[in-house]
Amino acid sequence: MPEIAIRVATPDDFDMLSGLIATSYAMLADGSYDPGKLAHVLPTISRANPKLLSSGTYFVAEANGELAGCGGWTFEKPGTGEIEEHVAHIRHFATHPKHLRKGIARLVLERCLAEAVAAGARLMKSWATLQAEKFYASAGFTRVGLVEVEFTPGVLLPAVEMERKLP
Repeated sequence: MPEIAIRVATPDDFDMLSGLIATSYAMLADGSYDPGKLAHVLPTISRANPKLLSSGTYFVAEANGELAGCGGWTFEKPGTGEIEEHVAHIRHFATHPKHLRKGIARLVLERCLAEAVAAGARLMKSWATLQAEKFYASAGFTRVGLVEVEFTPGVLLPAVEMERKLP
């Protein structure tokens, strides 16, 4: 089992995390999404979000000192900036393909959930990719339904809206 360390991301991590996210999100091209739409949005969604990197609630996971995953949470609803009292949102999770199924994403998720609870969240929401639905379900999230997410103007991709009540 690798030694996994999780730390808060910083703006200095932009290039490194953009590379990780691009590598991870390339796996979305498994046939679950329309290839034309996916090709159009991948350049946008495959870059680290500078606002998240400055948030203090976005994390980097390293396995034996090697970049393995990332993800975070905010009270702001993705793409809108809206805030609903006690509701938090999972943001921009990615795991390097060679580190899948090693517990990396689960540890990042657990960190997000614990910190969100400490900050007053009572419900965590996620817009999961079609491939990530099983992961979130295994972590106690329930499916609310399918949503269409506009990642770039006029280009919508399906996602699974999920939520988990927090203690």
